[in-house]
Amino acid sequence: MKLLNRYNRANIFTAIVILLATSTAYYFIVRTILLQQLDRDLKVEEQEIYEYVKEKNTLPTASQYKGQEIKFTVAKKSVVKRQLSTSAVFNREGNEEEPVRVLTFAVSANGILYEAIVIKSQVEAEDLLELIVLVTGAIILLMLVVISLVNRLLLSKLWQPFYNTLSQLRTFDVKNVATIKFPSSNVDEFNELNASVSIMIKRINEEFLTLKAFTDNASHEMQTPLAIINSKLDILLQTANEKQAEQLQAVYNATGRLTRLNQALLLLTKINNEQFKNQHDINFKKLIEQKLMQFDELMKTRKIKLTVEIEEVYININEELAEILINNLLSNAIRHNFKEGYIKLQLDLKKFSIINSGPALTFDEKHIFQRFQKSSHSTGTGLGLAVVQQICESSRLSIAYSKNPDEHIFTILFSE
Repeated sequence: MKLLNRYNRANIFTAIVILLATSTAYYFIVRTILLQQLDRDLKVEEQEIYEYVKEKNTLPTASQYKGQEIKFTVAKKSVVKRQLSTSAVFNREGNEEEPVRVLTFAVSANGILYEAIVIKSQVEAEDLLELIVLVTGAIILLMLVVISLVNRLLLSKLWQPFYNTLSQLRTFDVKNVATIKFPSSNVDEFNELNASVSIMIKRINEEFLTLKAFTDNASHEMQTPLAIINSKLDILLQTANEKQAEQLQAVYNATGRLTRLNQALLLLTKINNEQFKNQHDINFKKLIEQKLMQFDELMKTRKIKLTVEIEEVYININEELAEILINNLLSNAIRHNFKEGYIKLQLDLKKFSIINSGPALTFDEKHIFQRFQKSSHSTGTGLGLAVVQQICESSRLSIAYSKNPDEHIFTILFSE
């Protein structure tokens, strides 16, 4: 969830809780005020009755009109307790009970003690209270909508520098040494963030260029001494006795492995540096057939059965990288196969699969494309499949590995 939405939800939730709490308190406060107003009106009626009796020594006429009723009854007790209460009476006009406020008090006229009852309807107060609640609810709802819109518009504008920074970071490429320039903001925190990110990017670019230069130089510089060592070993092998020849052959094999390792690392560096940008549509079927001819003698030597089901497919890829891709996959399938095993090649418009028999992996299959990851029985450099994955990534292809008992499956999916 986006930060803006999280903040907006938290803000709205907090506002709802606060408004509900205050609205509830507001309801009871207003209701109390309205009841107190009714009680004051009842006291006014009480005072008027007392003044009327004092002046004329007789009770006023009992009356009943809309919203109010006054009646007198002879007191059954010598003492009538004055009290205010809330009750309900049946309204014949509305055919329903309605709440009323009742004031009971004693009054004497002509030497007789009467119980005076003044009844005042609460309907108007309740209607007024309902109207107040409705208006308040509408105001609260309007406030929530306005707060939500203001938060969304204001926060969207406020956070725009952050999203600009994020957008530029998404397009950041360490291979592109161009410095990212962030627009200035009137928010100090965003300016500090942009300054820190700029410093970090500068350091990353410097470290990348340093590492790239080291890798290029080291790989190139190693080629010459390795070539000299191989040349001298060839001469020594020709003149050495049998015991010396065995030792020289071991050195020769180690040097050859080091040469292959250096070439693979150099190739990975070139791919990372995007030095194979020349891409065009190549006939993948034809390229596979050419590579099969090159590996034919080796497969016959190991008595590997080959099954080929390939269609004519054109793939947009650098031709040199395509050759290395197929070469590495085929050599991997042959090297890590059983004697008298099998290899199946399948090619259609969507994918290229190479399936081979072979012993189980001695490591977690999740790491099969990692550099220098290889089984204990392997004599390779551990870089062949890493090169394959790097070629696929640079060519907008995807490669996946799966397995069955004593069977390995590599599948390259072509982008549409």
